[in-house]
Amino acid sequence: MTNTSKSSAIEGYLKQFNPPSNPVLARLVKEHTERTDVIPCIGEEAAGFIYWLVRLIKAKEVVEFGSCIGYSTIVIGEAVKANGGHLTSIEIAKNHYREAVRNVREAGLSDYVSIVNGDAKVEFEKMSGPFDFIMQDSLKALYPVMIGDCVEKLRAGGVMVADDTLFLPVGKPEKMAVPMDAYNKLIFGDSRLTSTIVPIGDGLTVSFKCESKS
Repeated sequence: MTNTSKSSAIEGYLKQFNPPSNPVLARLVKEHTERTDVIPCIGEEAAGFIYWLVRLIKAKEVVEFGSCIGYSTIVIGEAVKANGGHLTSIEIAKNHYREAVRNVREAGLSDYVSIVNGDAKVEFEKMSGPFDFIMQDSLKALYPVMIGDCVEKLRAGGVMVADDTLFLPVGKPEKMAVPMDAYNKLIFGDSRLTSTIVPIGDGLTVSFKCESKS
């Protein structure tokens, strides 16, 4: 079996175990595949992992940077609903923001998800925290810039996940890949965190905020 066919077989096998968290997601996966006006979504494997992680740490106060049309927002929204929590998602593009609001409503999650139209950095600065879980999937140039505020507002024992963090080794354009590399170097050099990179999709950097030492 070739590496390609082996990867396809593994992907097909894993799909049966991804949580069927909301029927709206199947439509959104199709839209992300067919439309040219939206960026690729996080993908079903990453979605399953993120859903599990939010449930695992019993996250209730959650923030997401970058909703697009709401795929990851609905995935995380289902997890915070099960946890009895709330997700605030920030999306800068007005057209995507409007679609995300409609999709979240159709998914039946409006009581558990709030979507803000604005710049992730600016809007997050207005929030006090602490947060149990932070999902970073905003404009790539903002990843390294927002680290300080994110770590400060992440509770001890909380988790931060950043998407697309293997852009450099997979050969994405320098404009997007360089900030991802800078983000990883800063994250792994931060003594307040313990981090790992999970090679799902284009990479997920997962960071756990350590308990402060007295």
